[in-house]
Amino acid sequence: MTPKELLIQELDDTPEPVIVEVLDFLHFLKAKQEQDNEDLRDARAALASVSTEGTVAWDALKAEVGL
Repeated sequence: MTPKELLIQELDDTPEPVIVEVLDFLHFLKAKQEQDNEDLRDARAALASVSTEGTVAWDALKAEVGL
């Protein structure tokens, strides 16, 4: 069975309050993944600007990527 099929099978035997918590956690994980992807895109853009514009101060780079 695939992980998705196993999850669906588990959900069939899970009480509604737990399903609500699982759904909330799934939404949290998806939002976190999107934020991580956005942070990675920002970091790559900052590094690309360094390669095209020359060197940049470490503090400026950290500020640009939100660190």
